Amino acid sequence: MTANKSVKRVLVVDDDEKLLSVEQELLTRRGWVVTICKDSTRVMPLLKEQSYDAALLDIRMPGFEGTDLLPLIKKVRPEMPVILVSAYCDKANAAYYHSLGAFDAIGKPFSHELLVDTLKRAMDEEEQIPLMLTGLTLKTARDQLYRKLILAALRKTDWNQLRAAELLGVSRYCLMRWMKKLGVTY
Repeated sequence: MTANKSVKRVLVVDDDEKLLSVEQELLTRRGWVVTICKDSTRVMPLLKEQSYDAALLDIRMPGFEGTDLLPLIKKVRPEMPVILVSAYCDKANAAYYHSLGAFDAIGKPFSHELLVDTLKRAMDEEEQIPLMLTGLTLKTARDQLYRKLILAALRKTDWNQLRAAELLGVSRYCLMRWMKKLGVTY
């Protein structure tokens, strides 16, 4: 694999210049190449000029609103994950955003970890969870592994048990039983 292939490019579209600079700094520090765009009417020409691995898109903007722009982006770049980042993202409209082609929707204000984790999931980057298993019984090793996985899933989903269970591929009831067994509380 070449070095250029490992560099991920992210397009950030928002009319809030302060937020654009915060997101650009945050993502650049994580090693991504970031292109910012404060004018939603410039997004389509940018997509024709350059390839991106993911896009962050505000909903309420002058020019094109994010919900108008999202289907246009998906028509040109259907494989590119688009994450809506807006104060207008709410759980009630999540199905609508997904029907437009959004990978996920993050409400403002948001934690930096949530934004980075969502981008990593969108770009299929694997998270590595460090674990040292020496001199343990199989049961103890299993319990340590499950505890780390459960805590990682809960952190990724902002401690939402239902979403953490979906991420782990288990039922919420199963997750709650393991949390009780392993003493995971918050």
